[in-house]
Amino acid sequence: MMQNILKIAAIISLISLEGCSEDTTLPANGLSDNKSETQSFSIRNPEIKQDIINGLIANDIEHWANKDGSIGFHSQDAEHVDAIGFAAIGAYAARN
Repeated sequence: MMQNILKIAAIISLISLEGCSEDTTLPANGLSDNKSETQSFSIRNPEIKQDIINGLIANDIEHWANKDGSIGFHSQDAEHVDAIGFAAIGAYAARN
């Protein structure tokens, strides 16, 4: 049990969720449009990053690669992206 906890802690330390560089520009009418608000995160582990990207594609979640290598997505999808990320981390921990 303790070994699993240490393994998960090590995996989490490999991951840098810079999450939440948000672009909160409001449209001309002054109303918030969730499509314009974005967030991003960075994953250092290439295997976990690919699993997350595969999950985003499988769930039809719009995403993109930012210049700094982070993955960007619309804020309205944050809960789904979090769930995909946690599943990818869990799957990685189970494989290793």
